[in-house]
Amino acid sequence: MYLVFKCDKTIPLEAVFTQLRKQNISYEVIDDADEIELWVEDKELVEPILSFYKQYLNQHQNRLSLSNLKATPVTSAVLLITLATALITQLGGQWIDWFLIAEVQYYPRTWFFYDGAINIWRFISPIFLHFGAEHLIFNGLSFWYLGSILERHIGKSLFVFLIALLASISNVSQLIWDGPLFGGLSGVVYGFIAFAYLYQRFINDLNIPKGLPIIAVIWMLLGMSHVLAEIGFGNMANAAHLSGLLAGLVAFGMYKILLNKENTHEPR
Repeated sequence: MYLVFKCDKTIPLEAVFTQLRKQNISYEVIDDADEIELWVEDKELVEPILSFYKQYLNQHQNRLSLSNLKATPVTSAVLLITLATALITQLGGQWIDWFLIAEVQYYPRTWFFYDGAINIWRFISPIFLHFGAEHLIFNGLSFWYLGSILERHIGKSLFVFLIALLASISNVSQLIWDGPLFGGLSGVVYGFIAFAYLYQRFINDLNIPKGLPIIAVIWMLLGMSHVLAEIGFGNMANAAHLSGLLAGLVAFGMYKILLNKENTHEPR
């Protein structure tokens, strides 16, 4: 018998077993204390079954279910704060000053950083602010899809650091480029796309479509060309998108160095 995979007991595998039975594939399930193991008789079936399992697992873990929300608490917390902010601000219609990165002076037009150490959180707070339902839904779903995957693979602590880093860099870049009247998760999402692309290339497959970075870059370039604004999509936070993308690339480099150091110091 050959081992195909091990998985946590909380993952429902009946769909996988059903597919194996339909294909008349002989298999054995070993129920351990914390894990379930799947074994097959034919060695040549290990890779295709494992590939199918990974696709199934990816689909299962990206569903908006209570079990998945509990399994990715950081991603869930960010989305809950984002939804709460949408309600408080009426989708950017009121009280947006609570979440802006800097104080706006309308005449003469300029801005100032808020005083006091307590306002350091404002370097991150604009990611929770959205203007319109479409803006909120698109960013929220994108953040859930990529964030829930990355949180499971790099761990909660590093994932929190990644969000804070991407948010700060993209928010400050957009502030410098076009002032403080902006918001949204898109700068962080672009950082996730860059980080996930390199993670898939150099560490492990995340089952994220290979064409996603290409689509994201095309969308960003269309935003920079103002084509999207002219056809009704509104002004894009172009500086946040570009800086978030670049910050994601740098963040992965930092993560890879950290990973290599940990592997070097492991006992042999």
